[in-house]
Amino acid sequence: MARRIVAFIIFLIGAGILFLGMLKTNLACNKTSDQCILRSSIPALHLNLDSMQFKLSDLKDITCERRTQASRGSGRRAYYELTLNINNEPYVLETCPNRKICRRHVDKLLDFKHIQQYENFDYKSAIGVSNVMGVVLGAVLITLGWKMFFDKAEETSDEISEDDK
Repeated sequence: MARRIVAFIIFLIGAGILFLGMLKTNLACNKTSDQCILRSSIPALHLNLDSMQFKLSDLKDITCERRTQASRGSGRRAYYELTLNINNEPYVLETCPNRKICRRHVDKLLDFKHIQQYENFDYKSAIGVSNVMGVVLGAVLITLGWKMFFDKAEETSDEISEDDK
């Protein structure tokens, strides 16, 4: 019985990590009304976590900031965060594996802000580099918990000899 409780707890932890790893942040703007909305959600659950409205004119800068995370072995791996500067407050929109991809996204956002041909803009971020490890870890823990919960434990020789007496 204790094994099933532990398996269920591992399964729940894995599900939590998996869904948090799927966190997405979206930016939608309308130039005519000078309004933008920044929304964080977990699409798998159809759950909106946070929403913030601001004026497009309050968006001061869009940058790529270098960060590092642990990698295989003892090294560190770099990734880049696409960061919005809204009234001198940084908001991370997405993470990118390299600077070139991050700069491409920054250019797309800056083109929307400064070129007049666009009226509406909706930028949906993908699962970022920093979230991939969470998705993988969550899937592994779900699989482990599922396997522990439904697999029967093999009887040891002590248990078999006690049953025969």
